[in-house]
Amino acid sequence: MNLQFAQPIAEQFREPGTPYLSPMRIGEFFGFQVQELAERAHVHRNTLTARIQAPQLQKYLQDVIRVLTVATEMTGDEQRAAFLLRNEPLRAFGYKTADTLVKEGQTDAVVAYLESLAGGAAG
Repeated sequence: MNLQFAQPIAEQFREPGTPYLSPMRIGEFFGFQVQELAERAHVHRNTLTARIQAPQLQKYLQDVIRVLTVATEMTGDEQRAAFLLRNEPLRAFGYKTADTLVKEGQTDAVVAYLESLAGGAAG
């Protein structure tokens, strides 16, 4: 993993003054409404503001950032990567999007798939 990309991507989504990712910053970046983000993370909507440190919420946010990092490394552009994650159907996963797969807890499979695509394109 290229930490030169990973560090700045994660850092821009940090909740100020904390070691946690900000649900609001990530939601805004991807265009998720509060309720939509809570549903994706499988938490109550109040958790997004009252308990940002909740393990289940942070795990989901970390997964989103992991996939965004890999996709950004592939595309060279965060905005394009975010668009593709939300909208590009992946044939290998029954035409589900990466966004749907992360929501379903299949982040490791998505990361491995994206890395294999990047390896194939580079190798």
